[in-house]
Order: sequence, then structure tokens, then C-alpha cells
Amino acid sequence: MSKKKKKIKNAKRFLIFLLCCLLLVGSGVFIIVMRNINMRPAVHETSEGWISSDGSMVQLLHGEEHVERNFLAKITSRTIDFSDDIQVVRGTAVTVIDDHEYSEDGQLLYKRISIGDTVYFVSPENVVDDFAKVITETEKYVRTPATVYKSADAPDIAGLVKKGSRVDITGFDSLDEQGAVNMYKVSCGDTNGFVFSKYLVDSQEEANAVYNEEVNGNRVYDYHQGVDYLGLYGGSGVNLDYFPVDKPSFEGNPLIQDARTMYLNGGCIWNIESYISCATSYGVNAVCIDIYDGYLSFPSEVAHDLAPTVFANCNKDESAFSNAVKKAKDAGLYVIGRIVCFKNDDYAKDHPEDCIDYYGTNWPSIYSRNAWEYNVKLAIESVRKFGFNEIQFDYVRFPENAYRMSASGVADFKNVYGEEKCDTVQGFVIYACDMIHREKAYVSVDVFGESSFGYMPAYGQYWPAISNVVDAISGMPYLDHFETDIPERWENPYGTVYNWAWGAKKLQDTIPTPAVARTWITGWDTPYWGPYMTCDANYISRQAQGLWDAGLTGGFLTWGTCNLDRYYSFSWAWANNY
Repeated sequence: MSKKKKKIKNAKRFLIFLLCCLLLVGSGVFIIVMRNINMRPAVHETSEGWISSDGSMVQLLHGEEHVERNFLAKITSRTIDFSDDIQVVRGTAVTVIDDHEYSEDGQLLYKRISIGDTVYFVSPENVVDDFAKVITETEKYVRTPATVYKSADAPDIAGLVKKGSRVDITGFDSLDEQGAVNMYKVSCGDTNGFVFSKYLVDSQEEANAVYNEEVNGNRVYDYHQGVDYLGLYGGSGVNLDYFPVDKPSFEGNPLIQDARTMYLNGGCIWNIESYISCATSYGVNAVCIDIYDGYLSFPSEVAHDLAPTVFANCNKDESAFSNAVKKAKDAGLYVIGRIVCFKNDDYAKDHPEDCIDYYGTNWPSIYSRNAWEYNVKLAIESVRKFGFNEIQFDYVRFPENAYRMSASGVADFKNVYGEEKCDTVQGFVIYACDMIHREKAYVSVDVFGESSFGYMPAYGQYWPAISNVVDAISGMPYLDHFETDIPERWENPYGTVYNWAWGAKKLQDTIPTPAVARTWITGWDTPYWGPYMTCDANYISRQAQGLWDAGLTGGFLTWGTCNLDRYYSFSWAWANNY
């Protein structure tokens, strides 16, 4: 072989060697590059989301992800070593990172999310991209007869859903810090609107259940269904609700537990300083001021819009009323605003369609939801404008002659929802509490003294059904209102009031969440048709002592004249240690 051919052959070998080296180097670089590409964290487009559920809490998984890759075999496997889990409330805002971890049949097992800087894994059904979808329940059942509201932020009424009814869930208003719904938006037949979630349960069985736990030795529902209702047309109480009620406590406005209360009618506002001086001198710690008792104490916008005759006859000097309330509060007094509800001639003139139809009766029916709205809207306006600590509703009932009306068979009570009298009285009380508690004020209700006797009167006031709901209940055991077969009833203020209070305390002890019992006592000379017993400090004190000795220790209010000299004559009785 010539030298020339040998050089050419060697050159070819070198080129082949060089090419092989280049190929090997290139392959290595390619593998390294591909490995680097494969191992680089993927960039995901994150999105906003919220935790969803049909309950208030959701479980999230927290763990460490392991990724194993084999480039040549083209296999990539992911596993998650879950180290713990946490509970978060539904409605929690999250960042959705990606879909993650599929089963062998392709089903998505988890979504990867983050809350702050922490990554979690969660079932895909527990994440939504629309806050309105964070609740996933579709139906509920009515445990307590409940008012349906036209909107979630106003007292306007759309209707009623009765115990045991099923409602379809179509939305909600808000969630609390524990993920619980405040009000559900519901549909039930032709009724649509918002219902407080506390009156709804998950099953028909729960809805049909009654509260029959033992309280002070008696099973609640059994006890009250065994009461003799006497056929007075007040109702049997079958649908009355006795489930425990969470009684509120408002910051900066504690409910007074032992109220020594001076009553002030609308005329007292013009001499408020003198009444406050008397009150603070003799141990009075609360005043009850009329908002409406046949005369409206300020030019209410609610009355202007809903009851023009009431407005036309009102006190037009709002500043005088406002100053009276403010001065009482500045003096350290707990201020109660009193509203006479379903005895309102002026409202009746404006709304005969809301009144009982019985031989010219001029009485707004408590069955009327328009009348409910008017009274509660007036209360809300009063709290917002003047800062009342509490609203007291009087005349929460049917008329005194409701038995005769019912027995006649010709009275039209305007009973749209087919309720018994006791049902609608409790229904109004529940509605009033739900609305006024939003304003951080308490609710009390006045009841006839007869209500403590343990039967269902014709006017619908059943003490336990009212007391279980309201914050304070005020019976009215006026000495010369007792039956004439009670001897010396006004001559024995201690014994008469004690015997009455014993019955009231017995009823208080039959329910799980009784109200504070703050009682109206007689503040006039008795008997009213021919007085010979003088009402003075001793007369007041003996009545109050009867309350305390029977176990009603929530305090008292004095009813009668607002004469300042009479109030001074009560002197030491206000602050006596009973």
C-alpha cells in the first residue's frame, strides 16, 4: 500500500473516531439537557377557589410528594406520603394549583391547593371556583315553624314554612367563622325567600321530632302536652316549640338581671330631669319609656310610610324624645322602650284588612304579617335612632273577648296560615327576637297574670312558649285584677303576689331556656273602683318580696300613675334587699 493510500486510510479512521466522539459527547449533552428539562418543576397556571361542602368543616390532607422518573423506560410515578390532615371551614379561600393523583381508571383523586405558603391536597368536590357554590346541600327540613323573609337583610315577610316541611336550598346569605350558614335561600311550594338556618335540619325525622329532654324532673314536650287547655280556642300547643334558645349577650349592653324599673309614659319626657333625679336617688336602675301606647312619641319614618294616621297623631318634636332617652342612659339607667302592638286604633283605621272582622272590632289581628312588620320595623327604627337597651312589646295577643269571638263562629281573625292562636303568638315573638337581636338590643314581652296559671287562654299567651324565646317576660299580677273569690287580694299584697309568682316559677322550671322574669306590680291605690289601700313604699316592697320568695328574682316594674310625688313615695322600696 502506498504511503498516500495509507494516509488517506488513517485520515478516514480518525474522522470516524472523531465523529464517534462527537456523537457520544452529543448524546451525553442531550441526555443531560433532557434530564434537566424533565426534572425542572412544571409551571402551572393557578386559579382562585374556595372550600365547599354540605357541612361546616372540610378535611384537607397535608403531606410530601415523591416523584420517581426513569428516562430510558419513559416512566414517571408520583406518590404522596400523607403526614397529617387538618380541618378548615368551608368558604376558606384557596389557590388551586393543579389536578393531582389519578386512580388506575383515570378518576381524579385530589386537587393540589395552597393556603398561604402551605400546600394541601383535597378531594375535587370540595373545591369550587365560585363562592356562591361553597354550600352543596340541596334540601333541608323545617324543625321549628319559621318565617320566610323576602331578603336576608330586612324584616319584610314572604311567608311561613311549617314544621316538617321540606325546603329546596337555592342559595345562602353568609357564613360565620365556623363555616355555618346564617340564612338559607329556600323554595317551598309558592314560597321563596330566606330562612334562618337554626330552624332547619337535615332529615324529615329530625324535623318531626319534638324537644322532650328532661328539665327539672319533667320531660318538656310530654309535660306541656298534658296541660289542660280547657277548650278556650287558644290552641292545644301541639306545634309550640320548646327547643333551647341561645339567649344573646351583647357587648357593652348586658341584659339587666335585677331591674328596679320606673315606668315613664310619653308625657314624662318633658320633665325627664326630675324623674331621673328621683330614680337615681332611690336605687332605680332602669326606666321603661313609652314609644307607643295610643300615642307615638316621635315622628317615625316607619309610621309615616306604613301607618299615616299613627304618624299624624304623633309627637313631632323628635329632639325632646331623643334627649330624654339620652339623659336617662347618661345617668347610667338601663332604658327599655315600650310598644303596644296589637291594640292600635290608628293602625286599624289605616289597615282594616289586617283587623279582626267581628261586629266592628278595631283590633289588628296578630295573625297579620303586615302588623308584625309594622311593629318590628318601628322597634328597629327606635333602637337605631335612640339606642334603647331593650324593646318591650305589650298586647302581644288577641283581644280579651277572643273566646266569645271564636265561639260565635262568625269572627274572621284573618288566619291566612291556618295557625292556632298560641302558635302565632310564639311565632311573632320568635320573629321579633330574630330581627331586634340583630340591632344588639334585647326583647321582653308583657303577658297577662292569668298566663301563669298553666292553661291556654283564649287570647293565645302561653307563658312557657313565650318565656322560652324572649330575653325577659313580664307578667302583670295586678292586685285588684284577681278573681273576686280570692279574699283580701289587695289587702294582702305579699300573699297574693307570692301565690301568683309560685305558679309562674313552676312554669319557668318546665322549659330549658326561661327568660328573666321581670314583673309588673301594682303601683296605685287599691281597689281601683274604691281605693282604701294606699300604695306606698311598704305596699311596693311587700309585692316585691313575694316575687323574690317565690323565686322570681328578675326585678319589677311599677304600673300606674307616673305622678312624680307618687314615685318619691316609693322611696326605699326600689333598692330594698329582697
